[in-house]
Amino acid sequence: MALLYALNQIKKIYNIVLKVAHLNHGFRGEEAQKDAQFVEEVAKKLWLPFELKTFDVPSYKKKSSLSSQEAARVIRYQFLEEVRKQFKASKIALGHNADDQAETLMMWLLRGAGPKGLSGIPPVREGVIIRPLIETTREEIEAFIKEKGIPFVVDSSNQQDKYLRNRLRHEIFPLLREHYNPQLIKNLVQTASILRAEDEYLEGVAKASLKKIIVSKEKESVTVDSKSLLSLPPAIQLRCLRKALEQVKGDLRRISYTHLYDIIKIVSQDEPNKVLKLPQEIRVEKSYQHLIVKHQQSGPSPFHYHFTSIPDQVTIEEIGKEMKFEILDGGNHLVRKESPHRAYFDWAKVLMPLTIRNAKPGDRFQPLGMKGEKKIKDFFIDEKIPLAERKRVPILFFGDLLGWVGGMRINHQLRITKSTKRILKIEIN
Repeated sequence: MALLYALNQIKKIYNIVLKVAHLNHGFRGEEAQKDAQFVEEVAKKLWLPFELKTFDVPSYKKKSSLSSQEAARVIRYQFLEEVRKQFKASKIALGHNADDQAETLMMWLLRGAGPKGLSGIPPVREGVIIRPLIETTREEIEAFIKEKGIPFVVDSSNQQDKYLRNRLRHEIFPLLREHYNPQLIKNLVQTASILRAEDEYLEGVAKASLKKIIVSKEKESVTVDSKSLLSLPPAIQLRCLRKALEQVKGDLRRISYTHLYDIIKIVSQDEPNKVLKLPQEIRVEKSYQHLIVKHQQSGPSPFHYHFTSIPDQVTIEEIGKEMKFEILDGGNHLVRKESPHRAYFDWAKVLMPLTIRNAKPGDRFQPLGMKGEKKIKDFFIDEKIPLAERKRVPILFFGDLLGWVGGMRINHQLRITKSTKRILKIEIN
């Protein structure tokens, strides 16, 4: 109420047009309905337009697996943004004060947060959300309310000590102010302000650094050069990872510093391929010299195509590939090797049936030019094929013989020789 009355008092001076928006989160039943009615009556008294919405946040909380406070926050900001767009408003003004700021900093400190968390609540976010009272203490606000005779109601949930914020407010902060520092609130607000300025600077450095080490960026993935990432100062490494995760995920909820350190750990190890699964369907893959941040993907479905004779054409929908088959008369002078997606086989050595499927553990073949056999897994490792791509490689069997690792290498036993009379040509598109 203090913010509403303060803005209403100066609206003519600064040419401000106000609209009051209130969300009933559905947590407190009849009490919440009375609060909404109270706000509506105040808006009418001030001749201001009013927008009310009731949302079943408890149900949303269960579906999203968020805490009550986090679920309420998500829905509240969505609602405020909807109202802002509907009425083409330029700002959303929120009533957070200095005590809220101090409590937030302390909560993040207790959780082991870094500079971003310890910088607290931003006074301005994205140029839209503003908090005019963020450096005004609760004591000063209460004095203003009393002086102006402003009506108000108290949210009963603010008195419940099951929330950490309330325990800090009712138990810890009074103790610290009385026995250690009467200026606790203002000092913590000052600390948050200092850390915010430094955080903003480091964010700018990290943003520029990330641009330099990004190899590719798609709608749902970001790939960075691992060596370049490790060459950065440790503090910037972590910030670059946060930014990459945020670009893919959309936010950093449930992403902790433990996750960031785990990513740095796999990048630093000698193993060429490694996978980390992070919260909310985020996957981080180390693939040789690259680090890939992406949404979880199950990969292509297993596929298995079986033919008793050579077809003209096969479409493998699971991997979006098409194969064309052609039998040619003549010797090895017909073989053109300019494309790895085209393979040639001695037709006399080809046995039926033809099977096309994913690679499986235990598959092995004799790669062209080699004397002995090699497991398909070892072949993929030698060729530096990323784990995620291996399921997309078609494997062709002629009878029981693995004849071609599609788009890569044929079996030495099926190679073209001077005595070859007819050739099987297969092309993948």
